[in-house]
Amino acid sequence: MSTKQRPAVPPKPARLSMGARKLTSPITTPRSLTEQPLFESPPSSPSPKTPSTGESTPVGTVSFSVPVGRQARALYDFEGEPEFRELSFFAGDVLNVLREQLAEGWSMAEKDGITGLVPDSYITYINEFNEVPPSTLAAMRYQVGGISHAQSQVHMNGSIRYNSIIGRRQLNRFSWFVTTGVEEYLLDDGNGQEIPQAKTSNDEEIEEVSESDKHYVQSGPSWLEKAPIFKVLVHSPERRVKLGGMSEYTIFHVTSLFPGGIQVSVERRFSQFEWLYNMLCAKFGALVLPPLPEKQFAGRFNDDFIQRRRRALERFINRLARHPVIRYSDLLTHFLSCQSDSEWRRREKEFEQDKILGYKFFQHVYHPEFNVDDGDLETVEKFEAFARSMEKLMPWVNEASQAHKDSMTECQRQYRRVSYSLLRLITGHNVGDGFAGNNEDGAWCWRDGCQACLNLTKAVQSVSESLQSVADLYESYINDNCVPLCENLRDYSNPMSTCLPIIDMHMGTYKRYKDIADASDPMAEDENVDLETISSRCDTVFNVTLAEIDRIHDERVWDFKENTKQYLDGQIEFYEKILEELRQARATFDDPHYSSLSQTPRETSKYEAMIDSQRPVLARPVSMASVSSMTTMMGGVVDGVGSMGSFLKRTARSSIAKTTMFEGWWGRS
Repeated sequence: MSTKQRPAVPPKPARLSMGARKLTSPITTPRSLTEQPLFESPPSSPSPKTPSTGESTPVGTVSFSVPVGRQARALYDFEGEPEFRELSFFAGDVLNVLREQLAEGWSMAEKDGITGLVPDSYITYINEFNEVPPSTLAAMRYQVGGISHAQSQVHMNGSIRYNSIIGRRQLNRFSWFVTTGVEEYLLDDGNGQEIPQAKTSNDEEIEEVSESDKHYVQSGPSWLEKAPIFKVLVHSPERRVKLGGMSEYTIFHVTSLFPGGIQVSVERRFSQFEWLYNMLCAKFGALVLPPLPEKQFAGRFNDDFIQRRRRALERFINRLARHPVIRYSDLLTHFLSCQSDSEWRRREKEFEQDKILGYKFFQHVYHPEFNVDDGDLETVEKFEAFARSMEKLMPWVNEASQAHKDSMTECQRQYRRVSYSLLRLITGHNVGDGFAGNNEDGAWCWRDGCQACLNLTKAVQSVSESLQSVADLYESYINDNCVPLCENLRDYSNPMSTCLPIIDMHMGTYKRYKDIADASDPMAEDENVDLETISSRCDTVFNVTLAEIDRIHDERVWDFKENTKQYLDGQIEFYEKILEELRQARATFDDPHYSSLSQTPRETSKYEAMIDSQRPVLARPVSMASVSSMTTMMGGVVDGVGSMGSFLKRTARSSIAKTTMFEGWWGRS
């Protein structure tokens, strides 16, 4: 099944020219000092608040004017240009983003006291569990005599201890643990939901989750199948043109066969298959999806390529239809049933605005409690070892299946050669002047009116045509059985790369789970942090990964079982048809049919016109004279080596009527 490519450094967005007025306006908003210090040591004397804020500072309250922002980590090195007020940083640096998405792909950020513009595509935000909501921030101003040193120290130590265990994110932002949304799901907040935003009276919209977005894991763990399995056929490719012949493309007919005899047929281009795959990757990034056939521009209208793509698309869509979660998704249902172009475009926009993507998939997974025992690391390790073993051994299977296909192709070619050679013999085709291969009745004989040779000639011609039918059966068997077998086996050539996302997700979650289990220090407790909820989230990820491992196991069993059955059924049917053809050819030589062949003249075979296209490759016969000449030459070579040369020459010449010249030394074996 295909792997995700490591993304390259994104291009720098178009420059955003910022004046001094715009640059300084957003960073002077005051924020009260919380219990976590912003500086290594407080200033010796408090700084008064800016008068323009319009706030009166109560007696005994100290407030500092500090930038308000959101922490982000740099993904790539960026060298900014000072004349455009761009901020320079290195990969891994922590930035304080003051204004997000300022304009045209830029944000305002601060680093080491320097403020400037940073490209949005070069940074990723860091969620902090101990971040205090703005609504309660004003009530937590630093009171000089209100909080004791011991209380603040305990609270700070708890937050720092928690961040050291849970709050840090992986620096490798390209690992599957990150890209599938697992890390974001685990570190979103501590109560199992997204951080709530302040709602007004006008915010009455409630996000409704459809039944197709709810997924259930049963004991095992394994996916609960909410819809029955169905079969999909991709067939009847058609080449079409539009824009007056300026654009050409291939249409595939996709027919879904549902239980109860229900059939639905639609027409789809490869670009629509590609759209389906990309949308499924965005929505179900935590699941292992089958690979999509690769694009090809050169020779894309070649018949062999179109049939190869058709078979690959059929395997792709059927594996989606067998997946217990993808099977009932709105995306797949829409792809297989929508027949209106206007409806397709309307639904396409709806799917592109879907909000249940990435890590939100885990928020709608339901499973029994205690369904997984401490992450079940042993199962994942065995699964990984099995995948590595399979990846090491599959090249042998692929090579053998390809050799089997090649041998069948060679058998087909040899059957045709035998057929054409027999036909050439009995017809005397292009034998040349001065040669007579047939009599006036077309029989393979020099006698005119020879009934026996006419019977033989027509019977041999029937055998030749039967051998052509056998060769046709070989060709059909290769296309219908050997090629699909090789392609199905080739899909399992790299099982490790296919299973790597699941293994990476599980291992990354297991590490966080063990960190939580080892965090037994009571100082790590924080009123804003629920480690039990984070542990529960880890359990949800474990259920998803182990359910996918179970699904991959069942898919492999189904694939190899069905492929082997189809191979054996094809072999049985193939050889039964060959046996029938050979029996019919053999019956031609039995009386009374054989004797009646001479009652009518021989008719020209339809294969005679193709004899010239088959040029036989004849082995050159070796005569005794050539061997004698070789020994004469050998004798001449060794004449100048004295008595040893004479001995070798006599021995070589005497070996012509025997076996080898060395039998006199070693004896006959």
